Order: sequence, then structure tokens, then C-alpha cells
Amino acid sequence: MKKYITILMLLPVFIMILSCEEVLEIDVKGVYTEENYFTNEKAVVDAVTGLYGILITEDFVAHADYTWDICSDDVYRAGDHSEDEAIETFTFDASNPQINQGWKWKYEMISRANNILLNVKQMENISSDIKNRSLGEAYFFRAFANWWLYLPYGEFPLIMEEDVVSANYNKPKSSVEEVLAHIENDLKEAANLLPEIASASRVNKGSAYAYLTQLYMHWSSYPGNEDKLDLAIENGEKVVGNNNYQLSANFQDNFRQKTTATPEMLLYVASSSDWRNSATIYYFSPRHLGGWNFFHPMKSLFDEFGADKRREATLWADGDEIDLGNSTIVYDGNTSETGYHFNKYTTFTADGKLNFDLLIPLMRSSDVYLLVAEAKIRKNGIGAGDSEINMVRERAGAEPLINAGKDDLIKERRLELAGENRRFFDLVRWDRLGWVNIAELLSNPDAVHHADFNRIDFESPKNYFFPLPQVEIDKSNGVLNQNENY
Repeated sequence: MKKYITILMLLPVFIMILSCEEVLEIDVKGVYTEENYFTNEKAVVDAVTGLYGILITEDFVAHADYTWDICSDDVYRAGDHSEDEAIETFTFDASNPQINQGWKWKYEMISRANNILLNVKQMENISSDIKNRSLGEAYFFRAFANWWLYLPYGEFPLIMEEDVVSANYNKPKSSVEEVLAHIENDLKEAANLLPEIASASRVNKGSAYAYLTQLYMHWSSYPGNEDKLDLAIENGEKVVGNNNYQLSANFQDNFRQKTTATPEMLLYVASSSDWRNSATIYYFSPRHLGGWNFFHPMKSLFDEFGADKRREATLWADGDEIDLGNSTIVYDGNTSETGYHFNKYTTFTADGKLNFDLLIPLMRSSDVYLLVAEAKIRKNGIGAGDSEINMVRERAGAEPLINAGKDDLIKERRLELAGENRRFFDLVRWDRLGWVNIAELLSNPDAVHHADFNRIDFESPKNYFFPLPQVEIDKSNGVLNQNENY
């Protein structure tokens, strides 16, 4: 049986309509299969472009996955998605639409990656550089998709190359250990194959090392896996201090570069005003300035910044000046349900409209610096992570810390990565370790919206993960079992 593939081509298509009477007739020449598509180098490059293209999908990283962070003490849902209330208060069930939101797109990314891996390995009419890079990208994005299935769900079906060959798609879920081991293997393969430095928008070895570091830190939070701390440090130090992935001189440059990414940006979504192809900008921007007004920062986050210079680069508060390009206005907290807006993803054109020429970071080197610091503190105690923490603080214009401990590390990650969809999953890792108590954090009236106060029903360990989408369980006809406690 032939397996048909879909290739997303991120190329401009211009349709000219000459008159309302004229009809464009297209002579369909055929259908692409794996036998007739992967025949030359250009086809491979186009197929890999399709992997990157999924990143702009609204129901993946452009919006849906940011919604998981409303479960933290950093972000209030705002917006008009009624299903988000149950997510933020932990009163959802498996039929909640948000539970299913990004599921299909992650498996679409896995499917495209598997097609590339199955067909490119045996190709001969392709340069070794393009072949290695393309296989490395396929391994990386299969790992990336599986990682973003792991974070919310924990256990889920792994679809691998042999499953595509045998058309075996209705599979039981794999254990957390199996999932993490599979992601580890793919990221190792990616690190071996990817170039040290890549062209604009493409992943490189640093991208793979960064996700390996993140993987090992989460893995090490499970009992009996403390040895993963050494692997986190080993992989993270391939990014820390490497000039190819050095920290930007200016913190805000990571959120204001419009054409060229800083070396710190290890994975990002490139957006364009010509195509308005990232809904992220809409979701984070205030309604009165052209956005959709979701994801409002909480007071506890604002208070945590204190005099830290990253505050104004991260969120707006009463009295802040906003450069609209053609004018300057003063931010009014009454435009937000919490009194604040994130501004990491909001800039304006010369005529005062939302500017979509923005690079949206998904992984930055500073994240890796702080993960290495965390691993060193866990292994060797207070002060062991001072070097990495202080490199991040120095860039931010903050005073260095001496003998930083877990609470310093937790605060530093909160300030550095606020609004970048790290907080809730960090809290899960730290709650598992006993470093924080999520239920206690969410009992703070400054950490939740007043309408939700005393309504947060977080349970540990149940809510470390969300339920699998009920619709997927129903389609499996008994093969797929629901997560524990749901």
C-alpha cells in the first residue's frame, strides 16, 4: 500500500483574477507518494521546510501550548476562550477542547519527520551536507514534537519509522521512561548530524544540546534518576560559554530583532508583516492596540521583578511609555484584567500598527545557562551555579549573586523567562523535587485572578500531567488508556 505524504511549502503564491467570468482550470498531473517525491535534493529541502512551517500553526506553539502556562502563578488566561477557565482552575475533564488543542499538530510534525527519515537515509543524489542537515532536522523536530507531548501528557503513543512502514498507528501509550529515552535518542542523533552554526531560522547543534539539557533536568526530577544531572551539565556546557551561542549583549534584543536572530536564539519562529503568520503576536498584545488580549501577567510576577531592569522589557505596568512608532502613549493598567500586559511579543510599525516582523524565541541560551546552574546546585549545593546565574544577571544589568541557592535559581528563571511558557512546567519539576509547593503558590491572591481565588483545585501528583484527549481514547477502541487519576 502506498503511503501518501503532505509537504508544506512556505513559498509565496500569487493568484491574479482577471475577471469574475474567468475560471482558473488546473490540470492535475498526479499525486505525490514517497516513491515519486523524494527524488532529488530540492524535494528534501522542501520537505524539511514543512517541519518548520508547523511552528506557525495557531494550535501549536503560536497559541495552544502557551495556554499551559495559565496554570502557573505568572499568567492569567484573559481572552474569550471559555474552556481556559477550567484549565487555570484545574477543574477540567478529558473532553475540554484545550486538552486536545495541539495533539494533532504534534503528530503531524512526527509524521513529516518520519517520512523524511524513512526516505532520505538511502538517497544518493544529494550532497552529504544537505543530507546530514536534513536528517538532523528531522530527528530534532520529532524530538521537539514528542517533548511537547510529554510536558502536558507524560505518557502517550510513540509513532516511529517502523510504525509507518507497517501502518501501525493505533498504539497504546508508552511509559514516561520510554518517552524520555526516545526523545533522548533523537536529540543525540540530531546533535551528531546538525551543523555547529546554521543559516537563518534553522536549528543547529546548540539547539539539540539545549533540549537535551532540558530533557535531563526534567528526567532527573524522578526518583532514581539523579545521574541525569551529570548529563544535563555535560550537554549544557556545550552551549554555556560557546561563542556560537553567546548571550545577546542586550536582553531585549531577543524580542526586538526583526531580520537577524541573535546567537542566543537556538530555536525561534520567524514572523512577517507581509503574511502575519504568527498568531502569538495577536494573543499577547492588548486589544486596544490591535491584539486579542490574552495572557495577562499576575501581580506576583510584577512584584518579583522589583527594580530588575528586565521588568520593562518583559511587561508593561501603569505609567510605562509605549512607543507606537508614530507616537508615544502611557500604559494604563485598566486595559488589563490584572493591571499588566506582556510586551515581549509586541512592537509597532511606523504607522502605529502591530508589527509582525518579529522573531519569537522558543529556546534561548540563557535558559540553558540557568538549567546548568540548577543541576550544579542540586549536585553540589549553594554557590555551585553562581557562574552561570551571574552571566545571565550581568547581561541584564543586575548585581551578581554570591552563594546562590535554589530559591535564587527559581527566581532567576522566573524573571529571565517570564512569558516564554516555562513557568508551569518548571514548577512541576520543582514540586516533584520538593523545592516548591504548587498548591501553596496558587493560594496567594496576587498569583491568581480575583475571580479564581480559592477555586484553584491543583492536586499533586495528579495535575503534574493533564488527561489524554477523550476523543483520541474513543477513536482507539480500547487501545489507548487514560492517564492515571483521570
